Amino acid sequence: MCDTDSMAIVATETGGLVACKAGLYRRPDGAEAIKALSWKEVRTIVDRFATLNPYDRALVPGSILNIVEEINFDSTGKRRQVHGYGISAKRYALFTFEGENVRIIKASEHGLGLYYRPKEGRDPECDVPAWIKEGWQWILSGALGLPGKKPDWFSLPVMRRIAISTPNVMAALRKLNRDQARPYNFALSPVLVNLSGSTVTLLGQFEKDSSQWSKACYINIHDGNVHTLNPPTLLALPQTFDMVFHQYLAHPEAKSLAPDGSPCKGNSDGFLRRYPVKASEFHVIGKETERGWEQAEDVSTLLPSLIRYGNSGSNTETQLLEKIRNTPLSMLEAATGLSRHTLVRARRGERVHAISLQCLRNAAATVPVREP
Repeated sequence: MCDTDSMAIVATETGGLVACKAGLYRRPDGAEAIKALSWKEVRTIVDRFATLNPYDRALVPGSILNIVEEINFDSTGKRRQVHGYGISAKRYALFTFEGENVRIIKASEHGLGLYYRPKEGRDPECDVPAWIKEGWQWILSGALGLPGKKPDWFSLPVMRRIAISTPNVMAALRKLNRDQARPYNFALSPVLVNLSGSTVTLLGQFEKDSSQWSKACYINIHDGNVHTLNPPTLLALPQTFDMVFHQYLAHPEAKSLAPDGSPCKGNSDGFLRRYPVKASEFHVIGKETERGWEQAEDVSTLLPSLIRYGNSGSNTETQLLEKIRNTPLSMLEAATGLSRHTLVRARRGERVHAISLQCLRNAAATVPVREP
């Protein structure tokens, strides 16, 4: 065992000291853990980075590292013990204990900010929407075994706010309300578990009053049919905030491995391991990424937009390439209507227009192939 000064206290559900032996730290339940640094050790690390400060020391003194005061110190400037509860790298909450009560001082919005708020208000202490803090309060109460109840908005359907930015969306919404469906006004779209097998994207009139969401009418922008959530008129289940927060809790940390070396699952916990990465093959990804997905309010974010270009892409595929190389150019010109320049490029395996590539595919199926 290490001496008492080297022992560390970590935030676990049971609490307590973590002993070390040969550099290995363990939780009270025996699971592997890491050492929590003391205030003195953290301050030493911060001070070592002071020499890297590139600014005028008279204007910006001290280190380029900063201990966040509004989290680690209370309103009187006194240091306080902060605990953390993490689901994954970006889904976590920091809190303190006040007697038997939990006081949240920082709550993550990751994975929740894309939904329209089920209740108004913003929490000034955490600087997050009030409903997100209430949701984290429910998560922490359950994790720490404290008394708590579900927020009253847990049963509401989950909505996303969408801007009316395309003519076809505006035309569809005008069937519901001609006066309100104007360019760049907002609409609401319920988040669905689609069981119908057909494409369903519902949009409805924008409504701040969440009690009206279940009763409102929504139009499927793909076929123009009008539907309601309650009673349901199509084979699609609207997600509720209750479902969202239960799924939120089971979110696996995809960037790490579980303590036993297997891929992380929703119930993995403990000291996670590094995920080894091995490059096998390269894939070209289109720039139409989902990176702005959580903040965007365009209807396109409801539809698949990420383009992954495979090895074929709009290049001439190997099998097709063999066929057109063994077919006289004159026959290909007559069958496709393409220029000789395009056909030569295709024979070389170079990139050609997608329409030209389709013409070549059609011709390859009908034009007789010359024996090599």
